[in-house]
Amino acid sequence: MTTTFQRILLAAIIALTIGFSLRSNAEGTRARVNIFGLGSERCDILQSVESRKREIILWIEGFSSGLNYVAAASDQKQSTPDTDMMMAEVEKACRRKPSQILATAAWTAFLTLNER
Repeated sequence: MTTTFQRILLAAIIALTIGFSLRSNAEGTRARVNIFGLGSERCDILQSVESRKREIILWIEGFSSGLNYVAAASDQKQSTPDTDMMMAEVEKACRRKPSQILATAAWTAFLTLNER
């Protein structure tokens, strides 16, 4: 039996995931997702100060963990790459489209690695 809080939390996570899907699949639309922390920075943050690299990795790990939580809650496949693989995919996504925010690149990397 799930509590009301659990249902609300699950609904919020699913809505966030759907929002990311809309944003990444519908460039140029008005779909918006509120992104917090480093994920709201443009991809060029990866080229900035080396000391921020650990912060970026931690943000991406947390973001990916959240996506895995949603996947588990909705009986979908979870992504299982290690941090180095995830960062390599995020960097590829950023090279393809440097103007995107880090969260969109991390979402793209998550989906790409989940297909493997």
